[in-house]
Amino acid sequence: MTNARYLWSVAKGLRTQVRPKLYDSSALGALDNGIRILTAVANALEPLSDGGASPFPAPAYADTDRLGGPAENAAAHPDTGAAIVEAAGRLSHGADPADLGAAIRWEKAALDQAIGRMDAIERALPPAAEVDDQSIDPARLQAYLRRRPGCEAATVSAFRLIVGGRSRQTALFSITDTDALPAQMVIQRGIPGQAGSAAFLSETAQHDLLSHLHEAGMRVPRPVLVEADPIWLDAPFLLVERVDGAPVQPDYWLPAESEAVVLGLARELALLHSQPVDRVGAGLRQARDRYDIEGWREELDHLAAQWDGAAHWPSITMSAVIAWLRQNVDCLDDRRAIVHNDMVFHNILADGDAITAVLDWEQAAIGHPGEDLGYCYPVVIAVTGWDRFMAAYRAAGGADIPQRQIDYFALRAGLRLMHLVMHGGRDSFEKGLSDDILVASAGAHFTQRLLHRIAVVLASILERDA
Repeated sequence: MTNARYLWSVAKGLRTQVRPKLYDSSALGALDNGIRILTAVANALEPLSDGGASPFPAPAYADTDRLGGPAENAAAHPDTGAAIVEAAGRLSHGADPADLGAAIRWEKAALDQAIGRMDAIERALPPAAEVDDQSIDPARLQAYLRRRPGCEAATVSAFRLIVGGRSRQTALFSITDTDALPAQMVIQRGIPGQAGSAAFLSETAQHDLLSHLHEAGMRVPRPVLVEADPIWLDAPFLLVERVDGAPVQPDYWLPAESEAVVLGLARELALLHSQPVDRVGAGLRQARDRYDIEGWREELDHLAAQWDGAAHWPSITMSAVIAWLRQNVDCLDDRRAIVHNDMVFHNILADGDAITAVLDWEQAAIGHPGEDLGYCYPVVIAVTGWDRFMAAYRAAGGADIPQRQIDYFALRAGLRLMHLVMHGGRDSFEKGLSDDILVASAGAHFTQRLLHRIAVVLASILERDA
């Protein structure tokens, strides 16, 4: 049933989000046929609600091997197939249909249900009104800005929503007819109606942190203003000056193509980790309650238990990772710094070989600097040597962190991210709390790619230890 829900989500996403953007008739035809195939296969996988209510017994010896693919009979599922085989066999051998009237009516009801599920997806309309209701209104933003001194005639133009995280909405826009604001800006707004999560920084806290980091020379967007009152745009929002450059890699899984950009990341991390926690970190959450060895062991026990309890299937790699972490947890120390928690190349802008901005600070916290270093380890070693990266980190003011700690945090990063994906996006999808195709992708695609990345990191560590 779980696999079927993933297929239903893909089919619905293609129908409601992709199809309205296609205009070529041959492409539309191919897409529609693909959606039909997905719904047929999903029906073959997902049991019908009354599938176990057959009015006749299903023998254990019935041959259902042919149900390995989508059956012509949409009511046929591994839970119902044996009963259907039995009844059809009786009729094929001369039984009177009147004697099996209940079975015939039962299959008809099951077919009605199965085809109804297919129709609900294949005829679904795009949720345009729902999306528009949640979008940032540039007219209201302009009215808000005109209340500021020197901005009475300010005009918002070239307003463009861009793809962002699931806890924030982001848009680019221009400002004319005022010298009191930068000409090019970015707005980041919370999702209306959603309460802020303790795991994410508020817009006010992000504004204060970015102000400190920009003053310290980090390549971050310069904050312009913050508004905590949701009355103006239905949620708090932050405005920053737009920075030149493009994402180093829009794909989370891809490394940078430029070694200079990778070494530039070392500089940004060093500057971040060398900031005084007491002053710059005011308002940030603590990543954990305890930094002693027992505290680290408790965290590891929790992450391991979450994997064991939530994984759909065992993994040699994950079992080996947990064993390695248990053997090496005593290498850690009580070292604290401001950490970004997602500083890899989909969150970094660059112009050529030069980093121009580090984005997405909503997960920043006070933690161990090894957390950031271990997190970026797999994408760094795909481009340059780790020793070269750490030399650049130390040259920019970063601490001399032992390799064993880096190894620990590189593996911990994968285990922690797997925990977040499985207990966040995947669980909400599989429990029926969401049918969003992006949430489904987190459970089906992201976890498999992440497990492979963890295996690459583990192989690197074991090869070095050999």
